[in-house]
Amino acid sequence: LMESISYELKNNIEEVKEINDKTKFWIFISFISSFILIAFSFYKLIILNNKIQTQLKRAEDAELELQQLQRQLLKYNDDLEDEISKKTHELHTKIYTNFLTALPNRNRLLVDIKEHNFSKIAILDIDKFQEFNDVYGEEFGNIAIKLSGDFLSNGIDIAEYHLYHTSGDEFVIAIDDTNEITEESFLTQIELTLERYKEYEFTFEGKNFHLIMSAGASFYGEEKILSYADMALKEAKKNNTPLAVFNDDKQLELDYKLRLDCHHSLLRAFETDNIVSYFQAIVPIQDKSKATKYESLVRIIDKGKVIAPFLFIDVAKKNRLYAKLTERVINNTLEAIAKYEIPCSLNISMDDIASEQTVKYLFDKLDTFSYNHLISIELLETEDFLDYATVESFCKKIRSFGATIALDDFGSGYSNFSHILHLPVDFIKIDASLISNIDRDINSQIMVETIVSLAKKMNVYTIAEFVATKEVLDMVISLGVDYAQGYYMAKPKRIEDYMKS
Repeated sequence: LMESISYELKNNIEEVKEINDKTKFWIFISFISSFILIAFSFYKLIILNNKIQTQLKRAEDAELELQQLQRQLLKYNDDLEDEISKKTHELHTKIYTNFLTALPNRNRLLVDIKEHNFSKIAILDIDKFQEFNDVYGEEFGNIAIKLSGDFLSNGIDIAEYHLYHTSGDEFVIAIDDTNEITEESFLTQIELTLERYKEYEFTFEGKNFHLIMSAGASFYGEEKILSYADMALKEAKKNNTPLAVFNDDKQLELDYKLRLDCHHSLLRAFETDNIVSYFQAIVPIQDKSKATKYESLVRIIDKGKVIAPFLFIDVAKKNRLYAKLTERVINNTLEAIAKYEIPCSLNISMDDIASEQTVKYLFDKLDTFSYNHLISIELLETEDFLDYATVESFCKKIRSFGATIALDDFGSGYSNFSHILHLPVDFIKIDASLISNIDRDINSQIMVETIVSLAKKMNVYTIAEFVATKEVLDMVISLGVDYAQGYYMAKPKRIEDYMKS
């Protein structure tokens, strides 16, 4: 029994020992695993802590960078505000200040007219300034304008006035309605300013020069006061007077409106191809075998109305449409000649001869035209012939194409008698002042008889203008005039109407 117990006990002890050994092993294994796990966790914790520290450092750096950017942005914003303020001031200066004289410009004036309720305005403009520019050059012209602005800034004896430089050579003096200066005193000061300006000797780079100004003034119109002053200025220029004042009888405004309407009519006529030629017959009254000639007379048709040239010629010249108008008339005349093979005369003025564009256009047309022998170039404004060399050269060139030359308004002045001696002339048109009452005026009869005698000796044909009655026609026939033109012979009309009859 003891042996069994001892054996059993021994086995149990062995089992316990074996279990204990196993337990020790697993405890060791568990310890090692726990250590490894703790070490790994600690490692992970260190790594995580490093990451957190890195992120915190980045966040701190980002915050510092953001603060720096904010400071830079605030500085940039301040700089931008300063730059915007500077540019705004520069833009305001450009918009409301004339760059040449540094005076307020037209934009400023238009704003001030509404804000200040100007009761008196005068527009001052330098006379013949374009000619000054042509002689001295544009750069010197700019100097003259600046010196004029300085003169006006310091040379006007009016308290509390506004001075503007509104365009190239134009200045404006304006007075608030609160200023107690009378209209008479205002005009007196403007006249004194113009006189002082005229007498003032400008000096620049050793050159001395004088300039003259004209002025237009207005005391009416509120917002239209500037327009009225401009109308008065144009009236002063037209009448060659230093100062004109707009009157409240509306006549100047009416004239200005008529010119403006005429300008619009002229533009519409160009756009709609309604620059047309009417023709007036020039009838042979001595030798009936000669062909009837026709003078080409420009008209414009606007809204069904036929407008005569005396209403729009000056408007065309002032708006730089005259050369274009002449070109249309040249085309109209040449087309009529080519279509009906009839002799026609074409009016050419000194403005046309002085225009290189017009002269080249005419010569180019004649160079390719097949009926030059039927063309007569009628020279207008013969009293204005100052450059004989240019006119003579023009006439010789015209005749080289086979066309003829006619002098208009012959006998209206002394100078055009010399034209017949110096220019290659084929026809002379005796002025209306000698023809219109020739049947009752013995002096006109003597003058015309003398002209006809001179013309015949020089182999020049004569044409009597403004033959309005049978009595006038009979008289010019008896005096030996070759051709007659006037309402008694035929009124101006479309060439088609002549051909129908």
